[in-house]
Amino acid sequence: MCYSAEVQANLQKLMERFQAEISVADDIYFQELTKKSSDLNFLKEALHLPRKPRSNFFKTPGTDNRIFPGYFTWVMVHENGKRVFKRMRYRVRPANSKEEIPAKYNVFNARIDSLETRQTWQKLFTRQHGLFPFVRFFEWVEHDEKKKLVSFLPENREIMWAPCLWDYWENPEKTLGFYSFALITDDPPPEVAERGHDRCPIFLREKYIDEWLSASKRSREEWYLLLKNKENVFYRFEWAA
Repeated sequence: MCYSAEVQANLQKLMERFQAEISVADDIYFQELTKKSSDLNFLKEALHLPRKPRSNFFKTPGTDNRIFPGYFTWVMVHENGKRVFKRMRYRVRPANSKEEIPAKYNVFNARIDSLETRQTWQKLFTRQHGLFPFVRFFEWVEHDEKKKLVSFLPENREIMWAPCLWDYWENPEKTLGFYSFALITDDPPPEVAERGHDRCPIFLREKYIDEWLSASKRSREEWYLLLKNKENVFYRFEWAA
């Protein structure tokens, strides 16, 4: 899985790199919700939580530019034939769900071999596709008989990207709604497996980005073939401090 990721903090740089724009209306709505979420009682009722949350729900990356499950970051989608960035939470809350999926369940990474077998992904695969750009990803691995945090980043690349699945949840009262996503993972390349990790985010070939985002009609075999067409990169690793 992808425990954490470092994202590109400069939105303008992201927009130029991918020739995309932002959804202004969505971003204004997100900023409004961020302000409203300082009222923890409002959050409890709006999100249908069993108890009042301990902190602001709409977390964004700090000075280290890292996101964890539950954080919001930029994800690219197709909207009216254009590439558009929207803020989405890194952990899916399915549409129409009455409550949050318990934290013990991984709904932030979608294994490629579970896209049609796990109910959460079945409804999104081939329909609601996005692309998550990031700099590196972090994992906990066994090293010297203890758990140690390691980061992986593609050699000679400033940015990488992973295909993802997204959903939109809104409460029945329509007082709060947000996008959320899960990135798709596959078996790791040898250099990642050698460090002790058994998964890796898919780094989709750039020429297939728009095909993936369009979620056009394809056979299952064609979708899996597209996802298997990865950028040819070597992942360097660094032990995290």
